[in-house]
Amino acid sequence: MKAIFKTLWAAAARRMALAGVVFLATMADAFASGAGGLPWDGAISTLQNDLTGPVATGISVIAFLAAGASLVFGEELGGIAKKALYVVLGVAFIVLGNKFLQVLGLTGALVF
Repeated sequence: MKAIFKTLWAAAARRMALAGVVFLATMADAFASGAGGLPWDGAISTLQNDLTGPVATGISVIAFLAAGASLVFGEELGGIAKKALYVVLGVAFIVLGNKFLQVLGLTGALVF
């Protein structure tokens, strides 16, 4: 009976040692891998670059000026036209928001 337990104990010890060696061998690979990021990080970065690029900035400046001039000089605008112009102004300001904050010197994280 003791021989059976001794044999089982030796086999279990060998399995535990093998598991420990495999664990230690694969642990370096796990820590060496970088944080790949989330799957949507690339798409969000592309969208951010598209909305803050020179073409988007130029279009938003023109839209901002045209909508502002239409609101100032357009006396007989209907309700829907005014709301559409407000939407254009809002979108133009959102796109220009990054550049506007850079002009004010407010870039990066702010902690008050």
